[in-house]
Amino acid sequence: MPRPLLPGLLLLVALMLCGGMAQAQRTRVHGVVADARTGDPLAWANVGFPGAAEATRTDSLGRFLLLADGRRDSLQVTMTGYRTLRLALAAGGEADLFLELEPDTELLDEVRVRPGENPAFAILRQVVARKPVNAPAAAAYRMELYHRVRFDLNHFTDRIKRNILLRPFDFLWEGIDTTAEGVRYLPMLLTERHERRYHRPVPSTMRTVLLGSRTAKFFRARRIMEFVQDMYVEPDIYQDHVLILDRGFPSPINDHFQRAYRYLLHDSLVPCSGYVCHRISFRPRVEADAAFTGEMLIDTASFAVVRVDLAFSIAANVNFVRHYRIRQYHAPAPGGPWFMRRSELLADFTVIENDADLTGFYGRKLSVVRDLAVGQPPDEAFLREATPDPDLDSAYHRDDGYWQAVRPEPLGVEEQQVVRMVDRMNADPRWKRREALLHLLAEGWLPLGAIDVGNVFTFASHNRVEGWRGKFGLRTTERLARGWGAAGHLAYGVDDARFKGAASVWWRPRDARRRRPWGGGLDLWDDLMQPGRSPGLLPLDHALTSLVRLSGADPRWYRRLLEGHVEHRGLLGTAARVAFFHERLADADGSWPLLRAGDTLAWPTVALSGVRLSLRWSPDAPGGTAVFDQERKGLFAPQRPTVALEATFGADGLWDGQVDMARVKLRFEHRQRAGRWGYLDLLAEGGALAGAVPYPLLFHPHANPLLFNEARSFNLMNQMEFTADRYALVHVEHHLEGFLLNRVPLLGRIKLREFVFARAFVGALRAENRHGSVPLPDGLTAPDGPYVEVGFGLENILKVARVDLVWRLTQLDRPDALPFVVKPSFHFKF
Repeated sequence: MPRPLLPGLLLLVALMLCGGMAQAQRTRVHGVVADARTGDPLAWANVGFPGAAEATRTDSLGRFLLLADGRRDSLQVTMTGYRTLRLALAAGGEADLFLELEPDTELLDEVRVRPGENPAFAILRQVVARKPVNAPAAAAYRMELYHRVRFDLNHFTDRIKRNILLRPFDFLWEGIDTTAEGVRYLPMLLTERHERRYHRPVPSTMRTVLLGSRTAKFFRARRIMEFVQDMYVEPDIYQDHVLILDRGFPSPINDHFQRAYRYLLHDSLVPCSGYVCHRISFRPRVEADAAFTGEMLIDTASFAVVRVDLAFSIAANVNFVRHYRIRQYHAPAPGGPWFMRRSELLADFTVIENDADLTGFYGRKLSVVRDLAVGQPPDEAFLREATPDPDLDSAYHRDDGYWQAVRPEPLGVEEQQVVRMVDRMNADPRWKRREALLHLLAEGWLPLGAIDVGNVFTFASHNRVEGWRGKFGLRTTERLARGWGAAGHLAYGVDDARFKGAASVWWRPRDARRRRPWGGGLDLWDDLMQPGRSPGLLPLDHALTSLVRLSGADPRWYRRLLEGHVEHRGLLGTAARVAFFHERLADADGSWPLLRAGDTLAWPTVALSGVRLSLRWSPDAPGGTAVFDQERKGLFAPQRPTVALEATFGADGLWDGQVDMARVKLRFEHRQRAGRWGYLDLLAEGGALAGAVPYPLLFHPHANPLLFNEARSFNLMNQMEFTADRYALVHVEHHLEGFLLNRVPLLGRIKLREFVFARAFVGALRAENRHGSVPLPDGLTAPDGPYVEVGFGLENILKVARVDLVWRLTQLDRPDALPFVVKPSFHFKF
C-alpha cells in the first residue's frame, strides 16, 4: 500500500471508532410507570437521571421516553403520594422498563372521626369567593397563543393495509409506532395555529386575530376539520360550566360545586411551581353524568388554581370517546389575575367506546400562552374593525422560518413524518382519484379539478308535476379562486316538457387593508319551488323526496327570479345585505283565478319587484351571510344568540311589478345551557305585512309532511294548510342529555338521552287578504286559534338516531290532519 494513503486511512478508522463510541455512550430509557397496588398507569410522574439535567414526565397513559448523551447508571421516579423509586441501569445504553410506585402510606395510631364537613369544602368556598379576582375574565389583556393538534390512527391491524383505498400506498405505513401498552398508531394529520387575542372586560368583548395557520392532511374531511377547530378552544375552569365537544361539563370550582362532584383533600403542603398548594381530587356524583374526574393544586395564599387535571371516559354519557384528559398549568400575571399558560390534551376516539381494540384515533393538543400583557384594553376602533382575510393577509402562507420562530417546542420526529407523508399522498394521482370518489359518496359532489359536478342525488327524481326529472349541476371551488365563485344547474321535466335552470355568481374583492368586508352577487332562477318548505328538509328534487311523504297536498309553483345584491360583513358576526329583485310566481297546476269587478279572470302569474334589506348578527359564527333563512350547519352550536331581520318592499309598476306591499320578519335563535339539566333550544319568529296581496305573497309556515323529522318545521302540519299576514311562532326543545335516564339501572349504560318539545304558530288575516283579488284555494286559511304540537323523544339511539313522538293538539278538524306520528331522524352528536 502506498505510504501517502496510510495517514488518510488511519484518520478514517479513528473517526469511525469515535462515532461508534459516541453511539454506544448514548442512553435511551423508555417504559411505563404504574401504581403498584392497582396497576393503573400514573400520569405526569417525574422521571429523571439523579444528578443530571435530563428529566421528563409521563404522559396521560403513564408512558415516558428519556434520552441522554453519555452513560447513565441510575434512574429516579417521583410523584406526590408515592414513595420515590430509584433503580440502577444495566450497561448497554437502552432499557424498556415497567416501573411500579408504592403508595406513600404510614400506619397511624387510632383516630376517631366524627361526622362533620368535608375539609375540602372550606378551601373550595375560598376558591369560589376569589374567582372575581383570580379569573382572567375580569381583566383587560392581550396574549399570543400557539396551538398544535395531531390525530393518529390507532388500534388497527395489517388488514387495513389491504383496504382497496389504501393498498397502493406502502409509504403510508412508514410512520407506524407502538405505545408502551402495545397499541399501534399512525400519525395522519397535523395542524398548527398562531393567534393573538384581545379582551375587554366591560362590556365583555373578545377579538381573535389569526397570525398563522397551516394543516398537513391528505383528505378533505370537513367534519374532522370542524372538530379540530373545536379543539383549539381552551376550557376556562373559572366559568361554572366548561364546554367540550358541545357538551356542558360542570367546572370543579363552579359556584355550586357540591351538586356534581365528590371531593377529597389529600394534602395541604404540596410544593407546586414555586407555590405551596392544597391537593384536592374530585369525581362525579353520578358516574354516567357528563362530569370530570381529576385533581387540582390550589395555591394556599391566593386560592387560585395552579394546576388542574380533567378527565372523563366511557362511563360518561359522551359519544365516541374512550378517554379524554386535559392538564392545564396556570400562573398569575404581574399584579393581575391567573391565566392558563400551558395546556396538554390527549383523547382517544372511536365508534364503539366499549371495544378496546376497535380502530379509532388519538387526538393530541398542545397550547402555550406567550407575550401576555394585562391592563391594556384594546381600542374601540380596533374592536370594530373587520378581520383581515387570512389568505390575503398571509396567515395561511407562513413559511418554515416563521413556524420555527413561533413554536414553543420543535416538531418531533413523528410530526415531521406526518408532513412528509402528506406531501407524498397529495402529489399521488391515484390518491386524488380515490379522494374524489369518497367526496362523491359523502356529499354528492364529484370534484373535477377546480369544479364540482353534482348533486348526484338530484340527477334523477320523480314528482307529480314533471313526472321524471333530470338535472345536472356545477359549482366552482376555492381551488379556482378565493375572491369569487359561481354555481348553476340545468333541469328538464318529461311531463311538463319544460327546461329549467339556475345560475349564480358572487364576488368579494379585497380592500386596501387586505380584507374582504364587501361583496356582491347576481342570482337567476327559473325552476319549481314549494311554498312553506324548510331549507332543512331534503332538496325538493332529491331522489327520496317523493318516497317519504306522509300526508297532505304537494303544491308546487314555477318561480322566476332575477336578483342582484350588495353585502357587507362586519365584526362580531354582523352582516347586512341590500338586494334588488324581480320575481314571478305561477301555479304549476294552472292559472290563479283573479276576481275583479265581479268577474272571474285568469291571472297566469304574480309579479313582485322591489328591494329587500337583510340584517344578521351571529357573533359565534362570523363570516356568514345575511340571508334570513340561513341554515345553521356544523357539529357545534354557537354559545351566543343569532338574530336575523328581513324587510321586503314592493311597488306596483316597478320593473313590471304588480303589487304594493311591505313585509317584515324577525327571528331569534339561541341555545341556552342549563348545566347538569342539559340545554334548551329556542327559536322565536314573527312577521307582519302591510298591503293587499295575492295569497302566494302571504306568510306560509314551514310544514313537514315527510317521514323524517325536521327540528325547524311543524311536523304534523301539511303544506299550504295555513297562511297569515301577521304571525308569530315559537319552537322550544329541552334536551336533558340523559340526566334522568342515567339514573335508571341498565339504561345509563346504553347512553340514551331524553328530550321534550313544544311548537306553536299563531296568525291572522285581514279582510282584504282573506277575501282579496286572488281567492284562497280550498283548504288554505288562517289558523282558528293557535296551532300547537308537543311531544317527547329519545336520541343517541345507536349513537346517531333520534325518534320523536309528536302530538297535534289543535286544529284537528282540518282535512288530512294527523293527530299523532312517530318520526325518526339522524344526527351526529357527541
